[in-house]
Amino acid sequence: MNTEQQLDAFASDADLQHLLQELENLPPEQRCDVVKRVPAMLQSMIALFEAELKCRNVKNPEDVAQRLIVALAHYFGGLQTYIPRNEKLAKELRNIRIFKAHKGSNIDQLAREFGLTPMQIYSIVAEQLAAEKARRQYRLF
Repeated sequence: MNTEQQLDAFASDADLQHLLQELENLPPEQRCDVVKRVPAMLQSMIALFEAELKCRNVKNPEDVAQRLIVALAHYFGGLQTYIPRNEKLAKELRNIRIFKAHKGSNIDQLAREFGLTPMQIYSIVAEQLAAEKARRQYRLF
């Protein structure tokens, strides 16, 4: 099942839509009271999502955050889930910065700047170059 099919399956869940509609129909003070009674972890996640949404100037960030957490709890609630740290993302973004800063003759400077060995810098540049080529080349299959 591809990601699009999974999202379609999520969107059509009648139980979730019913929960979300009931939450939306509550008066603001009652809604706030209900949210205060959900488990602390979900309250923390709502606060985190709301803060992120506010930073992005999303309209009604509190409502959107609550909807997102209700959906998350609906589909993943009760499951033991491991959420990996962003180390892989941070490393990938660092490698892109290295590739962009690479001028051909500045390997030693990049190694010092990023706390890596020159061999690691060469390897990162080669990896990024291959990825760049793959993005630009026409794929037959």
